[in-house]
Formats: sequence, structure tokens, C-alpha cells
Amino acid sequence: MPFKHSELRNYLEETQIPVTRRDFLLGGIGLTGLGLIGSLSWKHFFQYGKAKKPSHFSVPGSIVDDDSQVGHLLRQPFRDDILPKPSGKTFPVVIIGGGVAGVSAGWKLRRAGVKDFLILDLAEQLGGTSTAGEANGTKFPWAAHYINTPPPEARCIIEVLRDLDVIIGLRHDGWPIVNPGHIVAEPEERLFINGHWLSAIDPTPEGTTYDKKVFREFDQDMQRWMLHKGRDGKRAFSIPMAYGSQDRDILALDQMSMREYISDKGWHSPQLDWYLNYCCKDDYCALIEDTSAWAGIHYHACRYYAAGLQDRFPVDTLTWPEGNNFLIKGMARNFKPENVRLNALVVAVRQDAEGVLVTFLDTKTRDLKTLQGEKAIFAGHKNIARYIVRNLPEDQNEAFAGCVYSPWLTAAIHFKHLPETQGSETAWDNVMFGANSVGYVLADHQSNARQDNRHDQPTVATFYLPLYDRDVRANRVELLSRGHDHWVQKIMSELWEMHPDIETLVEKIDVKKIGHAMIRPKPGFIWGENRMLRAQRFGHLSFANADTPGLPLFEEACFSGISAAEEVLRALKISFVESC
Repeated sequence: MPFKHSELRNYLEETQIPVTRRDFLLGGIGLTGLGLIGSLSWKHFFQYGKAKKPSHFSVPGSIVDDDSQVGHLLRQPFRDDILPKPSGKTFPVVIIGGGVAGVSAGWKLRRAGVKDFLILDLAEQLGGTSTAGEANGTKFPWAAHYINTPPPEARCIIEVLRDLDVIIGLRHDGWPIVNPGHIVAEPEERLFINGHWLSAIDPTPEGTTYDKKVFREFDQDMQRWMLHKGRDGKRAFSIPMAYGSQDRDILALDQMSMREYISDKGWHSPQLDWYLNYCCKDDYCALIEDTSAWAGIHYHACRYYAAGLQDRFPVDTLTWPEGNNFLIKGMARNFKPENVRLNALVVAVRQDAEGVLVTFLDTKTRDLKTLQGEKAIFAGHKNIARYIVRNLPEDQNEAFAGCVYSPWLTAAIHFKHLPETQGSETAWDNVMFGANSVGYVLADHQSNARQDNRHDQPTVATFYLPLYDRDVRANRVELLSRGHDHWVQKIMSELWEMHPDIETLVEKIDVKKIGHAMIRPKPGFIWGENRMLRAQRFGHLSFANADTPGLPLFEEACFSGISAAEEVLRALKISFVESC
């Protein structure tokens, strides 16, 4: 006997089978017995139809590397009268911050023959948002996990990647030749939408005719920007951005939001909105309303990802089990133990006739120590510099105050084995349409075992949950105040939608809170009047970080660190080969 429409809808709601209005109308009219319901297969219906989402998920784990309380000591500046006098040797360069910018600066100094620089960092390992963990022999990223093939103009990035044997040569046209072992293995990505998986993060197969039309127009527009050059002859959008055009008409895009840009184009598609919000959350931890149109277009146009352009512009995604920590360790491989001091919270930076005085708190012993440097590079966030750099010029202080940093929560999900999904092979990047998160990546996807599609072994996935609301302060308060169980419920709830058997597969979830994870490129920030002040040298102190150019990308932080190192080398009158 066929279901009545009301009975069918009640049944679907009770069993929580995802179904759209279109699925209901097409699947319900004339439906007999248990015929196909919209896009759901018989197997999917019987396997998952009676599944009920648990009201609470009980998953063990912990919060790792939570140094927020120590870092918040900087909210009240340390008085000068309690700062000790410098002791020990004078370093030619002291680098404050051991993230991508700080390590890149150290890499450049080391290549120029400077062997006795010192990097100070609060954490227990170098890398900042490019740190990594390990579980059962599997390395995994805690945050940043990929880069793209750099274009020919990105000399400094190419130089770094050649040093690490990621790039093994150059084509006749200058494009890098990448060692195949560093290119992400297939399948690269997939999207969960309307109860099933698609083999790309592209929702258009599920969209209307209008959605498909809008996406085609958007793709054509982004391809136009990929190929566009400004009046100065440079590409409109490059990576690092310093190699791109300074044409005022192009830079003017920074004054509007990505939402305003697509509205002006007449594109009003919920699917395009979702896709662009996903992209902006992924790179910038912001929605399109709060992202500069210049930054929003840069995401697509700087990388030459477009059908039909691969022969001319061979761009690949480059990744490693431990994510970008592979690059950090590679750049730091020639550092000596005495080049790095971890668990060191820098609390004051002063200058005198001899150079720079850097005072730090040893977070293990709680001792204050002061070092003398001829020069220093501040490679931390600019909002921190405001509290610890003494006598910072007022205009520079105001420029630093304008930096907004988005909070993130990431998680290491320890699987007994990967969930099996009907009709889809697990990809490296796994995303759900409409989710708050930007999905999860598999740490061992590059391994032969994973490429052989063996699902019977334990593994680790990194889950990414950006806190992207406009009220960044409220997001940060929530991040820091909520405990492990709160975040586990959010993570498992999303995973359950994709994998209803997830509760039986997850052994534990460790979470990492990153309160000031990445600079947010809000409209007017990147190319605004304060841009030069963010990079302006102050006495013996140079500045570096992704927040200097304004995009939270490895390439930008790397370029910034190398540029600061070259500035210091010039001041010290040390010869070097220019990278930037």
C-alpha cells in the first residue's frame, strides 16, 4: 500500500533522512511501497533510515597546548623597573615569534651565513598555525595543511621549495616542476550534500538551472581575473601578493565586500553564496559580508585553478601528512639547538644605543631574562606588539590596533578505521554542504595504504571549525570558555550527518584552541592607508607576519619573514642573494 504524502513526510522527519522539497515532490507523487525516495537509494534507505542522532556523544579526549592563560599575561604591560638587565652574549638578530614568518626569517639568515641568531617562541614547537601532532605513527596537521604550486614570479617561495626538494626544476616558461610525491593524491576532495557525496566541492549538480548559470558566469569572471594584468604589466592577483599589480582600479576592490561584488554582478544564488562563504571561511575565517572583495577574488584568481588552463599554468595542491609543518621542519633543519628558545613568552622589547633589549618569561621556570640583540625581527601578531614594544609611534600603534584576528578550533579525530560511505571513496578533503565547519582532512591520505583504499586501519583526521561571526571577541570568549565536551558535541553532530555510524568508529577527539589564528582581511584593510605602517621598521626593529600584507597564507608569511630578514641583513651590512 503506498504511503500518503503526510505519512511519508512524518516518516522522513522521524527517521531524519535528509530530503529536499524537490525530492519530496518528485519522490512522493505516485510512490508505491518503498520505491526510490528522491535521490536516496534502496540501500541508503534501509541502512540509515532508522538511525537516530544521539542526544549526546561520549567521546574521550583533551584540550591540547592551551597557552591562552599565559599569553594573556601580556594584557598588562610589565613595568620597566622589574625587567632584568641583559646577560650573556649579544645576538646579531633576535627573532620574536617562531611561526612561519619567524622560521622563514631564520632560514634566510642561515643561508646568508648568520649562524648565531635566536628565535623566541611561547609554544613547545616551532610553526605557529603550522604545527603538527602524531598518533600511532601517523603525523597530522593541527591547522595549516597545504600550499599551491607558486607562479614563476614568486621567486622567494620557489627558492624555499627548491631548497626542500619540493620543486625539482623549472620549465622553459619558468613554471616550477614539482616532485610528484608532494602533490595531493586522488581523490582530492568530495562534498556531502542532500544525503550523498559528490566528487568535488561543487554543489552545482544539485542546483537549479539558474544556479548552474550563475556558477558558469562566476567561473568565467574568475578566469578573466586570473589572466588580467594591470596597467603596470603585472598580474592582477599573484601569490605572494607583493608580486601582483598595484593598479589602483584593481586595488579599489579592497574597499568593497565580496557580498557587494557578487550582488553588483546580479548573482543571487544560495549555492554560490554557500560556496563563496566556504572559500572565505577556509582561507580567512570570515563570511563574504566581512571579506574584502579583493581578498575574495584573490582566493580564486591567484592560483590559476581553471579548466583548460592546466597546460599553460600547471598548478597543483601540495600537501604532506603533517601539513605545512613539513615546510617548517625543512626550513629549520639547519638550525642549531641554540638558535631556538621555546616556552619563551616575550614581555618587553626596548631599544638603546646598542640595539634591542628583549625580555622574556620562561614559562617553565617563571624566570624573567633579558637578551641583547643588534637587530630584532618582530614576527608575532601586531596586536601583541602593541603591548610589549616600548615607545611604538602612535600612528603605527593605531595601525596595529586595526588588525582583527579570527579564532579557530581544530580537532584531531582518532578513528579505529575510516567510515565506509556508499558510492564514494574517502577523499583527502571531506566537506559538508551547509555546515559550520570546513570539513576534515585525512592525515595518511598520501600513504600507499590509503591509496589502496584500505579502511581497516586506525587513522587520524583533522577537523576544522572556524569561528567566523562578525563579533570576533564573542567568538573568542566562547572558544576559550567552553570545555572539551561542548566542542565534541558540535564536531560529532556534523560528522554524524555524513557518517551515521561515526560513534562506533571514533576512539577519541583532542581539540586545539587558537584564539588569534589568522588575520581577517575585512574590506579596506589590505590596501588601506595603514598598510605601509604594518611593515615599517621602528629603529632596530623590523616587522614580519602574515598580518603585514594582510592575507593569512603560508606564502604571505614566508615572504614577509624573508623580506624582514633581508632588511636586517642590509642594516648589518652582510652580503646576501636577494630572494624577494
